[in-house]
Amino acid sequence: MAGVVRVGVVGTGIGAALVAALQQVPGAAVTIVCSAQRARADAVAARFAIPHATDDYRDVLAAGLDAVVIATPPALHAPMVLDAVAAGLHVFCEKPLAATVAEARAMRDAAHGAGVVHALGHQSRFAAPFARAGALLGKGYLGRLVTADCQLYLNPIDYLRAPVASDSKAGWYTDASQSGGLLAAAAGPHQVDLLRWYGGPIAAVAAQVAVSRPAVELADGTTRGGITAEDAFLVLARFASGALATMRGLPIAHHAFGMALDLHGTEGTLRASFEGLRGATVADRALADLPLPDAGSDRVALLTGFIEAIHDGDPARAAALPNFDDGVATQAVLEACAEAARTGTWITIDEE
Repeated sequence: MAGVVRVGVVGTGIGAALVAALQQVPGAAVTIVCSAQRARADAVAARFAIPHATDDYRDVLAAGLDAVVIATPPALHAPMVLDAVAAGLHVFCEKPLAATVAEARAMRDAAHGAGVVHALGHQSRFAAPFARAGALLGKGYLGRLVTADCQLYLNPIDYLRAPVASDSKAGWYTDASQSGGLLAAAAGPHQVDLLRWYGGPIAAVAAQVAVSRPAVELADGTTRGGITAEDAFLVLARFASGALATMRGLPIAHHAFGMALDLHGTEGTLRASFEGLRGATVADRALADLPLPDAGSDRVALLTGFIEAIHDGDPARAAALPNFDDGVATQAVLEACAEAARTGTWITIDEE
């Protein structure tokens, strides 16, 4: 298509960060923003000079757009995405794709059937250390992957008080029945996507989860009690290739946030984190810093790919994005992790 891609954004928690990223993407224009809380929609519209705001996502779908960003709680993704696809809109959905794998499959199938570009908020692939690790792995730096260890640590209280979050986030994120929690909604989707991107399909998982803080004082001074969504997890995974992996979600008391991924192969090791990339091959005695290309925001890079795929109309470019196919596979793994934690057994996975 020619000209500017007109985009609407539904959700003003992480959606506000996506608006900011889209305003750095050439050829994209956010023209309407939506929140269930009209005051939040108006505030984000004023902050970013967006001409229209609404509290009904159906107004977004009827606004003469080319694409829509769905950045609402996971339980709302499926109906909103399906309505957007039915309206012929290209869709970017925040992770996780859906609340269940059945919903995710319906969303994927609808997007394929409509021929729209579909992308998913797995931006970690585009962060320089993780992107460079993927490129090196593709060139044989590791040889054959043998083991991987992915860890994400954060302070759960800080996470719920984060300014970027909507003031309704604590309601769904702390509730297991609404697909909240560190494994289902926050760290898990990113970790699974990276592991699958590096190592291919995941065949089976075993898992344990825990709630370390059953009550949290929120930024407004109120206390959110009765928390059922886990904020700690340990997962052991087996790839279809036979390689093994661990995923760890680590609640901490100090005020930090980070993710690291160690990849060990028959020919080398890579350690990627938010701090950089280190590596060593069979010719080396110790890990050393590896150079990284200059890179901007991972979200801007991902959204640039989404907008370019819409402009180009190139199925290959669209397929190279983290998309609904990846979302189905990731959701299948996350659902298996939840079942493994409930049953205390290994669960095999059908990523299709």
